[in-house]
Amino acid sequence: MENFDQIANSKEFGELKRSKLRFIWPVVILFFCLYLSFPLMAAYAKPLMGKFVFGNLTFGYLYGVSLYFVAWALAFVYFVKAKGFDEKAKETVEKYRQRKGA
Repeated sequence: MENFDQIANSKEFGELKRSKLRFIWPVVILFFCLYLSFPLMAAYAKPLMGKFVFGNLTFGYLYGVSLYFVAWALAFVYFVKAKGFDEKAKETVEKYRQRKGA
């Protein structure tokens, strides 16, 4: 069994945590800004939200539906990016396994 404290305090694990946070926080902030702007615009930008864009579809409906696509796109981007994080984590654990075995 690996020495989890040693791995958790390692330089490699610290870099992994920092790179993960540098990716996650901007994505979370972006999504919350987009998501929270929807009710704010519905309350305070009624002329914009009621503007017809395509036929009988208003900007508000399109913006609301687009939030689903944005959520799925961000989930896909995280899914792809998480594979890289997992690989780095495996490399770090393997490095400490080899040290322990040597």
